[in-house]
Amino acid sequence: MKKRNVGVLLPVFSLPGNHGIGDFSHYAFAFIDWLKNHKYHYWQILPLNPIGPANSPYITVCSEAFDIRYISLDKLVEQGLLDKAPKHHAEAGRVDYQDVLAFKEKYLRRAYKNSKISLKKFIKENPWVNEYAKYLVLKSINDNKPWNEWIIKKIPSFAQDEINFHIWCQFIALNQWNDIKKYANKNGVKIIADCPFYVGLDSVDCYLNKDEFMMDEHYNPTVVSGCPPDAFSDDGQLWGTPIYNFDKMKENNYKFLINRIACLASRADILRLDHFRAFDTYCVIPAGDENARRGEWKIGPRHDFFDNLFNQYPNIKIIAEDLGLLFDSVHELRDYYKLPGMRVIQFVAFEQLEENNNIILYPGTHDNQTLYGWLKSLDKEHKDILRKEYKGTKDLYGSLFKEIWNMTSLITIFPVQDLIKLDDKARINHPGTVGPHNWTFKFKNMSFLETVKYGN
Repeated sequence: MKKRNVGVLLPVFSLPGNHGIGDFSHYAFAFIDWLKNHKYHYWQILPLNPIGPANSPYITVCSEAFDIRYISLDKLVEQGLLDKAPKHHAEAGRVDYQDVLAFKEKYLRRAYKNSKISLKKFIKENPWVNEYAKYLVLKSINDNKPWNEWIIKKIPSFAQDEINFHIWCQFIALNQWNDIKKYANKNGVKIIADCPFYVGLDSVDCYLNKDEFMMDEHYNPTVVSGCPPDAFSDDGQLWGTPIYNFDKMKENNYKFLINRIACLASRADILRLDHFRAFDTYCVIPAGDENARRGEWKIGPRHDFFDNLFNQYPNIKIIAEDLGLLFDSVHELRDYYKLPGMRVIQFVAFEQLEENNNIILYPGTHDNQTLYGWLKSLDKEHKDILRKEYKGTKDLYGSLFKEIWNMTSLITIFPVQDLIKLDDKARINHPGTVGPHNWTFKFKNMSFLETVKYGN
């Protein structure tokens, strides 16, 4: 079953970790070794930026920053910046984000005090980092309220060391991640990263680019994001993030949005643009509404944005997340730039599919059930269809897996859970819900790779 275009989806936080979370430690390198040895050529991750409400990596305080929870304390010990970093919930099967932050930050501050690294070059090459550090300090001084509720807007002189600490954390995180990416590339593995479309109101992105969002004179959003009602939801989906003012963005050739995408793309080999359809048509919902029933579609920046993006970064590699019920214009925009789209088998398993050499194929994504969980949840009618198709098989799951494996695609990505045949207890996210079951799944140790039953 060896194929050269297959990869594995595994969020970094789901890796084993000695301190309560998968991070940039030796476990990441060990996973790359496993990918190489089993002839997988892609590792797809989720956003590495600081998590937002409900631990979601898709709404963040800064889209260009790393969540400092990903910094490996073990690596800091190896560098001599820490004497030791005792294990902390190393065998946890779920990530407790607040506990991890409280534990790790103590050691990060110790390592910072022991560090003699000059940050001048890093700040010059990453102009966003100084503003981000200042934002965190101001947010702390203002009792962690959103920036549009701040009373104190001037940083006291004594806070410079705190600013430097936040900058140092980003320096360490970027260097640790770069080491992982270099190791992956050296071993024939390409990184596929993810770029959320929207940013949160409570973010340095919004704070520094106020005029490029649809807000009133008090900097409260006038409209917010989501999707209008459809056949699956009478209320639609209310996401609540502020909406870009594309007319204003056009005046400076979408500088903020392009810089944001380019920054994330520089840390990966391929970048998936989440909610790609919004570049063509996006939904606006009146701020304050409790659902998306009054959602309306608006025309996005379309070709004007992508012409600017590709003029500045002609070699950028992008995947268009084009899932859901879409207008024809979304497909036309994708195809005009020859961007690969996505196909998720759980959505189309019982449809007549055409072969397509320019798609990224998935059994399911981080937002879906595991393939085994999905198969178990099918009603008898649909299970009988599969049994008829795979007549004579004693391994229905294995036959389904093999068919997906052999489908035509540009790249096929399997969540690691599907290689092991895990059920929905190992699911990453349940869209539309909030709770400890989302974004927290973590392998306890590396033995999970020894239980892989399907694939290379």
